[in-house]
Amino acid sequence: MITYPNKTAVKGAKLYIKQQTSDFHWGCGMTHRILNNSAYKKWFASKFTAADFHNELKWYYTEPTQGQENYTHPDAMLKFAHEHGIIVRGHTVLWDDVKYQQKWVRKLSPEKLLQAANKRVDSLVTRYKGRLVGWDVMNENLHHNFFEKRLGKNASAYFYNRVHNIDPDTTLYMNEFNTTEHVNDEWAPPEKYLRRLKKIQAYPGNSGMKMGIGLECHYGAEPIDLHYVRNSLTLLSQAGLPIWLTELDVKMDPTLENKAQLQVIYLEEILRESFCHAAVKAIVIWTGASIDGCDVMCMTNEKLENTPVGDLIDRLMEEWKTGNIEVVSDSKGISRVSVFNGRYEVTVVDPVTDVSSSAITFKVDKVSIPDGNVHLQVLG
Repeated sequence: MITYPNKTAVKGAKLYIKQQTSDFHWGCGMTHRILNNSAYKKWFASKFTAADFHNELKWYYTEPTQGQENYTHPDAMLKFAHEHGIIVRGHTVLWDDVKYQQKWVRKLSPEKLLQAANKRVDSLVTRYKGRLVGWDVMNENLHHNFFEKRLGKNASAYFYNRVHNIDPDTTLYMNEFNTTEHVNDEWAPPEKYLRRLKKIQAYPGNSGMKMGIGLECHYGAEPIDLHYVRNSLTLLSQAGLPIWLTELDVKMDPTLENKAQLQVIYLEEILRESFCHAAVKAIVIWTGASIDGCDVMCMTNEKLENTPVGDLIDRLMEEWKTGNIEVVSDSKGISRVSVFNGRYEVTVVDPVTDVSSSAITFKVDKVSIPDGNVHLQVLG
């Protein structure tokens, strides 16, 4: 509502509304190949506000040989991201799948494994404390149990606690596959996901820990069961935690003649279904440029020219942001607009003096503006 200082409604005031930032993040997987490719850097920075490193933060990458840590690539990648306002997820501190453990890790006794894992946690999390938007602490701990088998049933909860004590202000995520993808996967349905999450939260010292829900979203070649996706996201949303789709892609049967067209159709269905859930705060496309490999899905070819997948994502990126808006207040000083959550700049032009007010900035979401109404005053 637009009023003068005496509370009289301003009829005919012009409002110029501009979205400065969005609360929703489009993200993409990133690899070290970006570091020496200026065109790739420009492409990435022009599109995305979030990133997930494919391998460069994983234990087998930073310490392939025991006692010889190397953070050269993730350091440089994080520097590039921060220089361009891109937030980065910490993927991943530990991984519960035995096949992704270094040979030297698999050979350790339980006592030595605990010492090595503690050292890994302390080294990685201390190095990047306060610089990441979240940590995947124990990747895929519903399907796998490498650490639980060797260190006890509370291994995951223990390591979440250790990460939290080092970096208490950063959100800690579970990250799992097939929670929304496949209705018949008995290891990671939403109900089991939430039970494990609550078990982690119930561990001594974890009650105040900031947590989030990470869903890998590697969809298969069959048509997506949107009903199951919808129900899964609705159930997971009840936890009241942010949900990130962390590694989204759609794998197609290579024998299909129309596989490219079907891939775009299935991808658009899952993107639209996911975006409409308020708890979903970000979608990370797992592979952007084919420079990083295009065995499942990518947005561009090697020349950074769009594939049909890239065209779709560009179109949705444009659709899911608020463009510049010009409106005029009615006789009651009211203007009604529909916008996406985010931060906005508004300028008001007095219809009598034709003088613009100073730009006003404010945030639009259910917390900042619970009733959806904003009151602006023209000094006149």
